[in-house]
Amino acid sequence: MPDEFIETVIQRAREALSLSGETPGRSVYVARLDRPGSGYYLVIFGAEDATVGVAAVDAARGELIGHARLPGSGPHLPVTAEDASRYTGAAATGTPRLVWRPCKASYSMLSPFWEVATLTGPIYIDQQGYQWTLLESGGPGG
Repeated sequence: MPDEFIETVIQRAREALSLSGETPGRSVYVARLDRPGSGYYLVIFGAEDATVGVAAVDAARGELIGHARLPGSGPHLPVTAEDASRYTGAAATGTPRLVWRPCKASYSMLSPFWEVATLTGPIYIDQQGYQWTLLESGGPGG
């Protein structure tokens, strides 16, 4: 995506969270597993280790999908791509990518997880470092 679009995405998220222009913001792309070919930008505000806000912005339309203020007490995505590869052991065959769909690994699009390609199929690593080989639907009681 052009830098201008990314800057617009970050600004839209900043306004929704009522954050000043001095609060650093960065974005990462998240692929939607439940809607192939689509995704969103996860916009993270604050220092790397002290996230104060997060927002999801549709990558095609630039519309805000969701947002939340956070206390600034830690990183929003504590598991990095390198961590995700390491957690799968020597089985990783490609670069991990951030993905999301509603499932037991994460019900919030503000908390995507990593998809790591392996010789036996994808392994998913959530932001707590847990491995998932199957992304089960369902929620409490289901």
